[in-house]
Amino acid sequence: MRTNFHLGGLRPQAPIQPSQPHKAAFKETAPEASAPFKQLLEREIKRSDSVQFSHHASKRIEERGMTLTPEVLKKINEAVDQAAAKGSKQSLVLMNNAAYIVNVPSRTIITALDKPFQQGHLFTAIDSAVCIE
Repeated sequence: MRTNFHLGGLRPQAPIQPSQPHKAAFKETAPEASAPFKQLLEREIKRSDSVQFSHHASKRIEERGMTLTPEVLKKINEAVDQAAAKGSKQSLVLMNNAAYIVNVPSRTIITALDKPFQQGHLFTAIDSAVCIE
């Protein structure tokens, strides 16, 4: 049994045992290891550049029947890039009669609203707004 010094005394520490889920996860990812490193890196870069959706935003988009096409997502990504370039942290993106609140550093859409102008919404805790067509 190993011991570690801890603020004036000894405390026993149990040895770490490998777990089965870790081994299973490694086996699942092993086939990807044969792919060229450059392809894996490019795929991860593409993923990190794209906006993500919080659970809350996903529910709101579904509930409100909002449609997000690849073109719409591309424009939202460009709007987030603009906000990031100006140092924004929390941005309101207005587009096609829809509004998205985005956490810019994490590139995460926090919530989505359809018809924000007709409903008289008040947007707080934002430091920028990007209007796009």
